[in-house]
Amino acid sequence: MRKIAKVLFLLSVLTVVLSACSKEKRIEHWLVRKDGKWDVTSIDYKYYVNNTLQSSANIPNAGNIVFDKKGSVVMTLVLNGSPETSSGTWTNTKDQITMMFNGEASVFKILDKPKKDKMTIQTTDYNNSTGEKEEYTAYIKLAD
Repeated sequence: MRKIAKVLFLLSVLTVVLSACSKEKRIEHWLVRKDGKWDVTSIDYKYYVNNTLQSSANIPNAGNIVFDKKGSVVMTLVLNGSPETSSGTWTNTKDQITMMFNGEASVFKILDKPKKDKMTIQTTDYNNSTGEKEEYTAYIKLAD
């Protein structure tokens, strides 16, 4: 009886581990579909001081992100009228995408599952010494 319980326990642990891995792989495969090019249809920006909203903005047609199968990423954003391009690397888990640019990591939470070639990702920058927080929510869609 104990052997059966151990086997069932190990099978349940294996199932959980495999399902977590497969979610990561699904996100990875989703990101590199159609040459991995995603249009940033808009970005919502919010600036807080001590958790009080100070300003906000919406930036339409804010650029694009290209995810390469080998782990490279190129992000071109148009936030202040002129495009700025950054190159780096990317990795993902089942619920976030980490992009490394110039040795600094930007972690984007995946707010909704990719569906209908669209996804919403969000990153937040905190400054604990000043109480400032900047939140960027990007709405992206797979380029045609």
